[in-house]
Amino acid sequence: MNVSFEKWKGWDAVKCVIGENELIIGISAGPRILSFSFNGGENILYEDHTGFGVADWRLYGGHRFTIAPENEDSYYPDNEQCEIKFEDSTLYISAKQRPDGLTLSLVISESSEGGFYIDHVLANNGETDWTGALWAIACVPRTHVLTGACDTKQINFWPGTDGSKWRLANGIVSVENGNFRAKAGWYSAAPELRAITRQGVFIISSPDASTQEYCVDNHSNVEIFVCAYWAELETLSEKLVVNAGDSASHRQRWRFKPA
Repeated sequence: MNVSFEKWKGWDAVKCVIGENELIIGISAGPRILSFSFNGGENILYEDHTGFGVADWRLYGGHRFTIAPENEDSYYPDNEQCEIKFEDSTLYISAKQRPDGLTLSLVISESSEGGFYIDHVLANNGETDWTGALWAIACVPRTHVLTGACDTKQINFWPGTDGSKWRLANGIVSVENGNFRAKAGWYSAAPELRAITRQGVFIISSPDASTQEYCVDNHSNVEIFVCAYWAELETLSEKLVVNAGDSASHRQRWRFKPA
C-alpha cells in the first residue's frame, strides 16, 4: 500500500493506493474517508456541500465511524485534527480522545483478498466499562443503485419508511431510486452491501462474526438509509462490553468490481 500526504479540497489528507484503488482520508477532522475511486475515476462516495449537521457535528460526507445504538454520543463532534501513524504497511488515524476516555480510530491496510481492510477501533481509556456497538457508515450519492445481502425475511423499517419501496428477493434487499427519506435494517451472517455506479460496483463486506440476538439496533447488523441527496451503507458490530483499558474493533473490506 502506497501512502502519501495530500491536500484535498481544502482538507489535510492522506492518500492510500493499492493497485487501481485509491482512498483519500481526511485528517483535518474525523477521521473521514472522503474519497474512494478506481483507476482515476470519479469519487464513489458522497461529498456534502449542504453544511448538514447535528449541533456541532458535521456530516462532511464520505465514510465515518461512530457508536450505536443511536443517541447523542453517536453525533459527538469530530471536527479536530487527527493523529496519524504509518507502521508495517498499516495506516492508523485517530480522533482526539473524548472526555469520557473513548478514542475512535480508522486503521487502513491491504486486504489479502484485494482492496482495503477498514478496521474501526474503539479504545476505552476511561475509568468505566463501555457498552454498545461499533457503527461504520459510508455515504454515497443517492444516484447509486443500492443492495444488501440478507439472511432473514424480517426487514426492520424505521418510522416514516414506506416498505413498498423496498424489495427482498433471493437473499438480496434493494431500495427504489427516488426523492424520499427511509431506513431499513436486517441481520446477515455475512454482511455485504453494494453501490452500483456507472463505473462498476462498490462492495462493502464485513467478516466479523455476530449473533442476531446481540445486535443492538432492532437485531440488525446491516442498514441502509436514503434521503434526497445521499444514502448510507451501514454495518454494525454486535453488542460489546469494552473494559476500561481495553479496545474493540469492527472490520470492513472495501473493493471495487469494474463494469
